[in-house]
Amino acid sequence: MEKRYSDILEKWFILEPPLFQVLCLHDLKAETQMACPLRSGRKRIEYNPDIVNEMSDEALEEALRAEALRILLKHPYERRPEGCSQKAMGLGSNLVIGDNYAHQRFKIETPKEYGLKGGMNYEWYARQVEEQQEGSGKGKSDEGEGPGNGKAEYGGGDKDGDGKGSGEKYRDLAELWEEDDMTAQLINGIIESTKSWGSLSGKFAEMLNATLKAKINWRNIFAGFRASIISSKRKLTRMKPNRRTGFDNMGSIRRFDTKLLVAVDVSGSVPTKSLQYFYGVINSAFRYGFESIDVIQFDCGIKAVHSLKNVVKDVAIVGRGGTSFQEPVDYAHENGYDGLIMLTDGYAPPPCIPEGFKTGILWVCENEECLEHHKSWMEKTGRTCVMQIG
Repeated sequence: MEKRYSDILEKWFILEPPLFQVLCLHDLKAETQMACPLRSGRKRIEYNPDIVNEMSDEALEEALRAEALRILLKHPYERRPEGCSQKAMGLGSNLVIGDNYAHQRFKIETPKEYGLKGGMNYEWYARQVEEQQEGSGKGKSDEGEGPGNGKAEYGGGDKDGDGKGSGEKYRDLAELWEEDDMTAQLINGIIESTKSWGSLSGKFAEMLNATLKAKINWRNIFAGFRASIISSKRKLTRMKPNRRTGFDNMGSIRRFDTKLLVAVDVSGSVPTKSLQYFYGVINSAFRYGFESIDVIQFDCGIKAVHSLKNVVKDVAIVGRGGTSFQEPVDYAHENGYDGLIMLTDGYAPPPCIPEGFKTGILWVCENEECLEHHKSWMEKTGRTCVMQIG
């Protein structure tokens, strides 16, 4: 395997620069106690020699390409959909790759095979797989085939002859995945510095660049809101204990049912780059269980209203005039929102809070400088935080 791996890397050094670079961040290690042929995470590429030795060189190269794409998308290091099992995460990750990159010799599932639409993000696919599993009566079991029975499965079927179902393959595929900010930043650096994307399409390159957008820590934000603001539904599942977390996440999935409004400041004082960051913040919310988010654009008035159900790639900005925070505050009050997240540079007079106002406000500033300049008045009306860029 080491010689075959080295030959592929040597080939990719010229033809596939970003794939070469992300694999060079990882050590190669044999692991016989896994049902999938390859997996990545914890800065390792692990392979099962019993399976890999039966694969052609072409199939092995495609399998390694799938892992390199998975790493570039940061599925093993940063993007853990709330309330999803390892099995759902593994298959959800495959569906994104299969939807965006054609594999001929190594089977990668596509959304169509699972009755799902294309063009969606990893977090959405993982939640859909989770719901399909529950609907089929299999819950979060790691055994069995799960949805899509009868379809050719990950890796081209059970060629290894071990009799293990695809469910175990998907679970093992995501076994090494855990939050790792340092490795995620190294991957971001590769994406930002890449000039030639080799065989990757422009669409895939856009998807990778979208992962660089700003975000906020939604878990911390939710923890800080009053319990009455973040209303959530818990759905009972048949989830088995996780290998790492034991019984901590067993038995239920959180589905947020909060009526949440995000207000984007599109006034003339906000640079275009900041608007890209603002929508990056909105995109990052979908991985935590929100199925839709209401978004308004405002300057001195409400300029646009949207209900988003998926990650936004291209946004038409309407406005660029002066700024009035009163408009989104009044809109949230009149429409009965539980929470209002204001993405802004802060340069406008403080709003007057209407009588009987029950909406929790979170002010999100692009950087520490903006926050320090406006923090004193912002904290009189709500909570404050700064975006994480990159």
